[in-house]
Amino acid sequence: MKIIEIYELRTLQLDILQQVHEFCEANNIRYSLCGGSLIGAVRHNGYIPWDDDIDIMMPRPDYERFFELFNQKQKSTSLQFITCFNDKQYFQPFGKVVDIRTFMNNAYDRPLDNLGVNVDVFPCDGLPNDECERNKYWKKIAKAKNLNTLFYQKNNDKEHGIKKIIRRILFSILRVFPANFYAKKLNKMAMRSSFDTSEHVACSIFGYGRKEEMPKSVFDNFVELDFEGMKFKAMCGYEIYLSNLYGDYMQLPPAEKRVAKHDFEVFWR
Repeated sequence: MKIIEIYELRTLQLDILQQVHEFCEANNIRYSLCGGSLIGAVRHNGYIPWDDDIDIMMPRPDYERFFELFNQKQKSTSLQFITCFNDKQYFQPFGKVVDIRTFMNNAYDRPLDNLGVNVDVFPCDGLPNDECERNKYWKKIAKAKNLNTLFYQKNNDKEHGIKKIIRRILFSILRVFPANFYAKKLNKMAMRSSFDTSEHVACSIFGYGRKEEMPKSVFDNFVELDFEGMKFKAMCGYEIYLSNLYGDYMQLPPAEKRVAKHDFEVFWR
């Protein structure tokens, strides 16, 4: 197999993002750049120089419509939207639009044969309007997210001693279940509060925990931002979102942290 270098990886990711953008525009599906991709758009008009992926977010109703329609109606036969609801091997609680002509060799402890060059697609869910209930939800979802990692992560560098031993034992036990078993439960837990009737929303199934919480009004409208010479959508309240997650997001991190965050190699099949 021929390895895909970083410049070609980015070209393929941008092509995926452009096709997703066109599909969303044609089908009235809301989406926004998010995470490092949104910082990149705001601060660099494209990728963060050391970044190696693209992230977008969709309100849950739009995420569900995208899931329902994309694999049926999108023009390219080389792209597929993979989630824990249509791939038993796939253990992440969020989806990926994958270029199936490629293969990604990653460090997960469970195999992911269908993974290749991709764009991450995160659902944004409603949260309980009552603050006390919202506090309870965040504690519950944090435990559920940790449990989901046991389906694909045999070792955790932050765990030592008895915790490390317990993780390895549980990982071995949970291998009898499909890899997507708990990721589906995690999504169902997050969907209990309607996005449309919630005052606060968040990508709670992944990410930075309570830092993800924001008023639903950040999605009231969308703006266009430059990204590598193209224009893509961003939530109108992106400053609130980015400040919650990263603080002063216009400030560059220390030099030693300006490195790619992922550990993978990608090849043409």
